[in-house]
Amino acid sequence: MFPALAPNDYAYLNSGSSGPPPYHVIEAMRAADDFFSGPAYLEGVGLHARQVEMASRAREAAARLIKADPEDVALTQNTTHGMNLGAVSIDWQDGDGAVSTTTEHPGCLMPLHALAKRFGAGVSLIPPPVTAEKVEASLTPRTRLLALSHVDWTSGEVLPLEEICALAHERGVLTLIDGAQSVGNIPVDVPASGADMYAFTGHKWVLGPEGMGAFYVRPGLTNVHSTNVGFASLPDPSAFDVNGGYELRPGARRFEASTTSPVLAAGFAAAAEAVDERGVAGLEEIRRRADLLAGLLSELPRVTLRSPRPAESGLVSFEVEDLAAREVAERLLEKRFVLRYIPEPHPYVRASTHLFNAEEKLEALAKTVAEL
Repeated sequence: MFPALAPNDYAYLNSGSSGPPPYHVIEAMRAADDFFSGPAYLEGVGLHARQVEMASRAREAAARLIKADPEDVALTQNTTHGMNLGAVSIDWQDGDGAVSTTTEHPGCLMPLHALAKRFGAGVSLIPPPVTAEKVEASLTPRTRLLALSHVDWTSGEVLPLEEICALAHERGVLTLIDGAQSVGNIPVDVPASGADMYAFTGHKWVLGPEGMGAFYVRPGLTNVHSTNVGFASLPDPSAFDVNGGYELRPGARRFEASTTSPVLAAGFAAAAEAVDERGVAGLEEIRRRADLLAGLLSELPRVTLRSPRPAESGLVSFEVEDLAAREVAERLLEKRFVLRYIPEPHPYVRASTHLFNAEEKLEALAKTVAEL
């Protein structure tokens, strides 16, 4: 199913960074490329209608993955793009504050640091383990935004999102959630979580193309503003007024500005639809394989497991005694095992177990780690 893996004996365990697209996703993109690079141009203004149709399919597929309405989802480039859109959507004032965690990905923390430099916003970071109690203690009367991940990218731990979002709402604090490691990896119901904004991508666990993700905005959330606007942000582009006499779309799509790639949209839609078809059973199987690998590694005397047991997601992080994480990842690559290492201050080796990772490959990985 995977061109990247078919002609070799590599074990790819890095979908948490970028998942290899299967044939059906690649074929969907090729078909879209053939059409939108050729015959579509003969349809005149119909070209734009076709582009809108393909984007709508991608938006609808993305919405199904998180159990949301398509009108509450905007198409983006990736998770970091969505996190940036959310971070700057607030009218920040000097002295306002944002709260996050010390284990967040740079795609979450860097937009917050930019706010601190530009607006004088304070950034408070919670050390692991991240609990609702720690979150509540970190909130102050000047806290405007709580930005954190649904699944911790360093350990695979799943945060108690519903409880955290409820606490934030009680204090009048907006929530911005990084779903890079959750969508396609664990069951996700964003409306039920209470999140105000939720960003995710298609190129990791969803196994879609690089370059397209989605951004959820809770319906009725009118006090966040899009800095990314254009014709696509208008409910009726023909009603554009050069003097500014127009309103943006009321939902998440006010964060879309203009034309998106129909080729990426086709690939994203095909990948997301496949995840939806596999359903909860596919997600449970990802976690089962992660727990199998975690169990094998935990039995090795020189290995310290850094992910929870039983596995909460498809991420399995560990350390090998007397070996730096980068060295472990490099030596495993020489043995045809593709993992990644997490940089300081959490220098772990991280494996991502997906449905295409056979059990015998997981057993072989554990055996190879033991021999390092």
